[in-house]
Amino acid sequence: LSEVPELLLKLVLVALSCCSLSSAGYLLNDLMDRSGDRLHPVKRLRPIASGKVSVPVAGTVMIVLAAAGLAVMVLVEPLLGLAGGLYAGINVSYSIGLKQVVLLDAFAVTSGYVIRAAAGAVAIDVTPSPWLFVTTGAGALFIVLGRRFAEVRLAGDSAEEQRTVLKDYSGPFISQLLMLSAAAAWLSYTLYTVEATNLPDNNTMLFTLPLVTFGLFRYLYLLNNSEQAEAPEQLIVRDLPLVISIIGWVAVSTLVLLLNS
Repeated sequence: LSEVPELLLKLVLVALSCCSLSSAGYLLNDLMDRSGDRLHPVKRLRPIASGKVSVPVAGTVMIVLAAAGLAVMVLVEPLLGLAGGLYAGINVSYSIGLKQVVLLDAFAVTSGYVIRAAAGAVAIDVTPSPWLFVTTGAGALFIVLGRRFAEVRLAGDSAEEQRTVLKDYSGPFISQLLMLSAAAAWLSYTLYTVEATNLPDNNTMLFTLPLVTFGLFRYLYLLNNSEQAEAPEQLIVRDLPLVISIIGWVAVSTLVLLLNS
């Protein structure tokens, strides 16, 4: 118990560092995409695309955020510096080229979630179940491909003008990818609840599976029907059934872990 405050402090610092690196990545991406964003009905309102934030200012802030994030990671744990550097490198590669390569763009974004999960484990010096990384990757891939699906659906005939790679995701291809990634996310989570060594041996974490299943299905419904489907964070926090399923998952997971502690 005496180590808990120190571990929490490390987690907070690593989380803030990841946010700093992510923000730097978003700024770089918005700088590179500002011309295309001006053609998008929503993205044209972004600070850089709209001209509210100048390119020099955005570039300076980006460099400061990236340097600060990497510095804090190294100070917390030198090994985290490698994770942060890898994460930053993938973000740069994505912004300058990978985002235009079908499939590689989705895998590049997905890798960021897995790296952040690994950074959290390193920060508190634990060895997580491999299924945690599998589930994180599969879930992230589902969300990323869901965004591509929504972009193609909402952009219509102007998809290629807004993002060149979207032409490669058009037609039944993206629907097939979305279904496969949803199935992978569901199956990997199911196996995680059963196979992970740090979860109850009596498999009671399976009680959370109906909530995860509903969440996946609800998200698929929103991707096909919501006008905000391009923004996963908006879908998650603005849809009441989805919010309730997430709260329910947290409550049931907590109860299961407490009863088996």
